[in-house]
Parts: sequence; structure tokens; C-alpha cells
Amino acid sequence: MNPENSNTAQDIISDSAALLELSNVLNASTDLDFILGNILLSCMGKLLVARGVVLVEQGERCYHIRSMKGVREIEMQKEFTLETGWEQVQHIADIRASESAAVREFARCCANCGLEIVIPMRLDERMVGIIGLGGKITGKEFESADRTFLESVAAVAATAVRSALTIEELRLVNRRLDTKVQEMNTLFETSREMNTTFDTDAILRIFSYALMGQLRVMRFAVFAWDGVKLRPVLVKIPDFAVDSDALQSLMDLRETILFSDHRPPENEIERVLHDAGIHTVVPMLSQNQPRGILCLGERIGGARFESLELEYLHALANIASSALENARLVKETIEKQRIEKELSVAKTIQKGLLPSDIPDAEGYEIAAINESSQQVGGDYYDVIALSDHEYVLAIGDVSGKGIPASLLMANVQAALRTIAPLRLPLPEATARINALIHNNTGIDKFITFFWGILDTRVHSFEYVNAGHNPPYLLHEGSPTRALDTGGLILGIMATPPAYESELISLGEGDTIVTYTDGVNEAMSKDMEEFSDERLAELIEECRPLTAQNTLQRIRDDVLAFTEGATQSDDITMLVLRRKPV
Repeated sequence: MNPENSNTAQDIISDSAALLELSNVLNASTDLDFILGNILLSCMGKLLVARGVVLVEQGERCYHIRSMKGVREIEMQKEFTLETGWEQVQHIADIRASESAAVREFARCCANCGLEIVIPMRLDERMVGIIGLGGKITGKEFESADRTFLESVAAVAATAVRSALTIEELRLVNRRLDTKVQEMNTLFETSREMNTTFDTDAILRIFSYALMGQLRVMRFAVFAWDGVKLRPVLVKIPDFAVDSDALQSLMDLRETILFSDHRPPENEIERVLHDAGIHTVVPMLSQNQPRGILCLGERIGGARFESLELEYLHALANIASSALENARLVKETIEKQRIEKELSVAKTIQKGLLPSDIPDAEGYEIAAINESSQQVGGDYYDVIALSDHEYVLAIGDVSGKGIPASLLMANVQAALRTIAPLRLPLPEATARINALIHNNTGIDKFITFFWGILDTRVHSFEYVNAGHNPPYLLHEGSPTRALDTGGLILGIMATPPAYESELISLGEGDTIVTYTDGVNEAMSKDMEEFSDERLAELIEECRPLTAQNTLQRIRDDVLAFTEGATQSDDITMLVLRRKPV
């Protein structure tokens, strides 16, 4: 046998044995790094090569260096995107002439690292990896047999590499799934704990533990919406001096801001936050509506948030936001219920201050009504018997609404019931009532007041009008006229100009209609006012009616006029009529 042929046969047998052994080694393992290391050792040991790298496909046509020997990491970039592959062993010099810029850059990097050839690892018409080798230590060129051996190694390795990549991807998916399950469990527990309390401090404490324990963030600040503006509710950053008013511009933030070299601050408030050590700004949503801002400092170790961590962070922030919003709404509801309860008590007390029974004045009819609006008001009327033939009739309207107005109304009643029995001249008595009111109220509070004394023996009525809506007098044989003699409203001045009174005689069937501005200023659903003119015409039509029927007629017309609109003020009326014989 020819010795040369004998050596060739021995080489083939040797290569086959080496390939079989390599196949067994590679297919017995699922550790990608172990597989790649053995691929390099087999190629480099067989061909006496000092430099080698292996790239594996990670993503669509993206090849990442996973193993290298004899090449420093700094000499080779880590990742390449190659639109085209190779069918067989290629010399670096050949692929440097490629039409693809990415391939030319790959070839340039390989040449700079001392690599001479690249061998594709192909499986099912797909290049799953690339083996790169430097020149032989002996200085000899790669022969045909060398190329055949390398292509055989690549063919054997491709299956093992693809299997290892698949298993590695599955492991990564499983790890991510485990992480996701753990995060979901954590979110569930966190949500349960946050939503079983309406204590804002407890919610923020749970939120803090999650940020520190799960996301490894120790410096953070939470700004929550209080119904009016963003306010700081939790600040874990020393010397954090960002004005919450300035943060209002971020109230509509929907996407997380991650400050980096690629995403620097874009406006003044972002620059302020960045300068304060904030690395991440997260919107806090409740029912998909912005309800707060979460500002995070650097994480422990300086790591940046990955996509899954950002998803967890968003979910956590939204859970906290919803819990804080629920706590705020519950507190508002409780406060509203408390106020409504107090208003209900105040309304009951206020009703108790009005006369429960109107005295029976001989020869006269007296009817009165007070219908409160939604709130406690300041309307007031009173009828006081001074003797068996003298009666005080009064009506007033305190500025404003609510409990302060009702308290001032009680002061008016107390002053009237204290001063009226003194039998002072009506102007002097009015001045004293004014002094008492002025001394007990601020300059923003005042009272319109009308009062008078009925004498049933002589059928006279003396009155003073202190800035009140002028009552109407219906006198037999005379047109309707307004009773406006008096002076300034009560409480404005300590010593106003002297009040004046007017004494009128009441004939049979004469009627005096007093009212507060809740009657003439009642608004329809079309925002039209009932008006003084309409009221005067209506009262004129009531001449033949009794006091009670007059009151009822006016009330019914006002309610019909305002049908469909909310009652904005109290409706109070006091009607006096001398009975006809």
C-alpha cells in the first residue's frame, strides 16, 4: 500500500474517531458554555490554533460572542447583526469584500483579533452559530482536509448548540415565569394588605417595604393627589427640596421617565428632579386616571430596571395609588357624613328657635312658613305676645348660609326677645339690636331685618325696616305699597344714622306680606329670577284671600316657577291680615 494513501486513511479514521467522540461529548451535555468550550478545544487542538471564538444566535440574525480563547474581551465587540450567512468555511479576507456593511464590520473585528477563518454552524438552513479561528501556530495554511474537518465539527456542533440554546431559553423563560409568579404573589399580598385598611400611613408603610425589599430602592418620594393638587405624602430622600407646586406639570404623566445618557431631562421640572438625585419618575394611576407621582433614586448597586421589573413597579405604584385614593375618598365620605350630621342637628335646633305656635291675636290672622334649602340657613321670623293686645312680628335674613348664619340668627332672636319687652321706642330698640349684633359679628356678616308691633285694640302697626326686602301692604281702596321706612341693615355700623319708624292703621281685610329674598330671587331651571315685579303682581291678586291662603298661593307659585331647579335659598314668609267683619 502506498504510504501516502495509508497516512490519508489513518487521518480520516482519526478525524472520524475525534468527531464521534466530540459528538458524544456535546450531545451528553445541555450546558451551552461546556459545549462551546469543547468545540473550541477540539478545533484548536486538532489544528494547532492559538486563537478562537464562538458566536451563537440570540434573536433574529443577531450573533453574540459566548466563548473565546486566546482573544481578550477588549479586542472583540460582543454582538453582531448579520443579514447574510455562509454555507461553508470562509476566509476573513474573502468576507471583507462582502456587499453587507455589517458583514464587513464583522470581518474587520475578526481580523483585528487575529482570526483568519470563520466556520458557520448550520441547522435546517439556518446559521445557529459561528466558529472563528486564528492562524495555525506552525504558520501553515488551512488545507482542504482541515476545512472538511471544521465543517464536520460545525455540523456535529450545530445540533448540540441549538438544543442547548433551546434548553437555555426554556430555563430563562422558567426563571422569568418563576419571578413573575413570585411578583404576582407579592402584588396580591401587597394589594390585599393595602386594601384592608384606609389608614394612609399604613398604606405608605407597606408601599415603602415593597419598594425597598423587592426593588432595592432606598431613596424615594411619593406625591399624591388630594382632590386639589399634588402633595408630598412620603419622602425618603434627605434634603429633598422639590416644590410640590412645580410637580403639577407632571400630573398628566402616563409613561415612566428613566433618566439616562440617552434620555436626559427635557424640561425645568425634570432637571430639578434629576439634580435632586431622582433616576426614575413613575406615574401613579387609579382607574387609569393620574393620581400621583413616584420619584425613585438610584437602586442599590446602581442597577437599572429591566422590563419585567418596570412592569412590577408600574403595577405596584398603581395598587398603592388606588389604595391611597380609596383612603382619601373614604375620609372625605366620613367627613361629609359628619358635616351632614352636624347640619342636620343644626337644622333641627334652628327649627326649634322658630315659633312652634303662633299667638292668637284677636281679630287678626297670622300665618308663617320657613322651608329650608339644602343647608342650614339664616332666615328667621318670630311672633311674640307682649300683652293680650300687643304683638311683635319680625322677619330677618342673615348673610351667608350654614352653621355661622344659623348661630347669628339665634343671636338676633335672643336680642329681640331681650329688648322687645323693655317697651322702648321702636327706633331706639332697633339701634340697640344693631349694637348687639355689631359687637358680636365680623364686618363680613350682616342682617336684613323687619319688625313691628301690632296693637289689636287700636288696629295699628308700627314698624322699622332695617334694609330688608320691603313687605307689601294691601290696604282697602289703595294700591299695593311697600313698607320701606327704617334705616341701614343690622351689624354694618356700630352707630348708624338714626332709625325711623312708621305707624300705619289697618282696616278690615288689610294684609301685610313679609318675605325673605328666597322668594323674589328664586331661580327657575332656565336661570330666570322670580323677581319683585312678579311677586308684587301675585300679592295684588291675593287681596281677597286669608293670611294662610295668601301664603299658600305665593308658595305654590314660587315652587311651580322653580320646578326642576335646586332650591338655592330658604323660603320664609310671614303674613298678617285683619279679619273682615
